[in-house]
Amino acid sequence: MRAVAVLAATGSLAVVLSRPHRVSVTLPDAALIASSGIAFVVGTLAALALGLHGMVPIAVGVFTTTLPGARRHRSRERDLRREAARWPDFLAAVRSRLATGVAIPAACADAGRHIGGRFLLLTAPPGLPFADVIATARHEWSEPLADRILTTLEVANAVGGSHVGVVLGTLVASVNDDLRLRRAHDAALTEQRLTAAVALLAPWVILALSVATNPVSAEAFSTSTGNLIIGGGLAATVVGYILARRSARLSRPPRLFS
Repeated sequence: MRAVAVLAATGSLAVVLSRPHRVSVTLPDAALIASSGIAFVVGTLAALALGLHGMVPIAVGVFTTTLPGARRHRSRERDLRREAARWPDFLAAVRSRLATGVAIPAACADAGRHIGGRFLLLTAPPGLPFADVIATARHEWSEPLADRILTTLEVANAVGGSHVGVVLGTLVASVNDDLRLRRAHDAALTEQRLTAAVALLAPWVILALSVATNPVSAEAFSTSTGNLIIGGGLAATVVGYILARRSARLSRPPRLFS
């Protein structure tokens, strides 16, 4: 029966983590809270089914609570990186069309149709002011890089002149440097993140195995002192994880428009 309970709990957690909803900026907070609550219950029940007692099942539940949020964060970061990586192609398409004598609004519309995806938002119907198109795209995307690029395109269209090509060339170089820096930063931190994850989980895995297989250890950690040690260790782990994430995070430029 214990094995059946563990399998059922694991299956429930897999369902929570593999739901077909798109985990992105538009995910309602209520859905994330509900998924985290379900993950906590599933993790706690799985720990109890394994014979763990005291604060250990609660610690397991706390760890499983973070899984939906971590999945949401990874999906959001992946989407942002994928969309950011398309900006150089979009700007190159805009510059190539400007070289043929096309105006910036038409060049952006053609480039948006060429790149596809969310850039189709820049293919506005005829007669709609270019500033309104930019404002709509800026509001929908809500990210610093998009603010910088779209604002530059809007100002270049308003000012005009013979230096538009130079301005866009400088913008392309700046965007490429920014993306290159972030890719290098992510690659450099991959090994450190794996090492930190092992250091984070290893003590708790050893503790769970010890409590599940050693009656003496289970009895020791079922006391008030043992629960206090587990609670303090859990708090230290959570605080250390948050501080490590913040210290390793590459700062993002502030948005020009909120």
